[in-house]
Amino acid sequence: MKKIYLIIVAVLAGLSSISCTPKEVIVDDQLPAGNIVFERMLNDTVYVHQQLRGSKKAWFYWAFRVRGAQGKKLTFVFTKSFALCERGPLVSLDKGKSYEYLAEEGSTPHTFTYTFPADAKEVWFYECHPYTPEMWEAFLKNRNHKGEFETGVLCKSRKGRDVPFFRMTTKNSMPKKSVVVSARHHCSEAPAAYVMEGFVAAFLEDSQLGVWLRENVELTVVPFVDMDGAVEGDQGKWRLPHDHNRDYTEFLYPETAALASLMAETEPHVFMDFHNPKLYKYNDNYIYTPYKDFSGVDEYNFSALIEKYQEGDLDYKASDNLPYGVSWNKDSNYTDGLSVTGWVSANIKSIEICRTFEIPFAYANGKLVYPDKMRKFGHGIARALQAYIEGEVLVTTTEN
Repeated sequence: MKKIYLIIVAVLAGLSSISCTPKEVIVDDQLPAGNIVFERMLNDTVYVHQQLRGSKKAWFYWAFRVRGAQGKKLTFVFTKSFALCERGPLVSLDKGKSYEYLAEEGSTPHTFTYTFPADAKEVWFYECHPYTPEMWEAFLKNRNHKGEFETGVLCKSRKGRDVPFFRMTTKNSMPKKSVVVSARHHCSEAPAAYVMEGFVAAFLEDSQLGVWLRENVELTVVPFVDMDGAVEGDQGKWRLPHDHNRDYTEFLYPETAALASLMAETEPHVFMDFHNPKLYKYNDNYIYTPYKDFSGVDEYNFSALIEKYQEGDLDYKASDNLPYGVSWNKDSNYTDGLSVTGWVSANIKSIEICRTFEIPFAYANGKLVYPDKMRKFGHGIARALQAYIEGEVLVTTTEN
């Protein structure tokens, strides 16, 4: 059961007396994918930290709700580790219908200050733009071409939840390419799911691009590889004994085993896995792909095509991609087990493009990241995919 934390605030009245009328401020995790531990409140400062929930290292995802703070100005301090990007948290005054970055009085990696509107009975705060299974279902609900795609259950999660999948087959008996897309191997990396959604949307639209994709590409999507973590608000990253994106050696998690089986069945030519990187100015304020030691000319050409056909004003540059052996992108990062891209490259003989996308949380080459921009970037990837399949060549070497 999720905990509810009550904070009793004494109200000063007059010059020399203290009012005995308490005012309740409630901080809890009763919101989609909630995650918070309340420690204490001193005056107008609230001390909290994110729940690691089985992760062996500190990570930064959190989400909490505040009620009863109308008109108050409160400072929130994260005590365990950094937890905020440069723009501070995402704030919603309408229970998740819309979000805005908080720039009021700035923020640090550990703190932010917020003045609650006088009529704001309930305010939601998130480390990043959330993306829930309900949002995925709503995206598909009213789409055209329902007769041309199917949705179903890939498997049951460890806790018995239905893990969804999406598949669109072509009218042609022999599609030009088979594509598999996944997200949420690290469940707290929610914003990247908007890129995935934008990519899928291209297949479902009434446009020249949509018609071409439906006629030529078989698409399979697994939007929540760590389903339980995505629902419950876990970190996912560094999960013990290893996280989902290091499970392609042991297959402890039902989702990873089912995804591997699905790819063995569909034999994709293209596999794309969507992630978000680190936080707050580390090395991740731009979109990039970490190339692997198996990345060939097709990978580099596809990157150039994405740069050419990109949409969404996020200023992707192929030159920002991370070469293998540089920074974290080396063998030592995979001692816990094989990643999905490593498994695909070793086991799917049909594969031509096998890549991860890292989508930053707040800024992409100086451009502020919002869901609509991420959706458009995903749409641009679909345009680049068409160009790739049709044989457009911009790069003929793996040298930068």
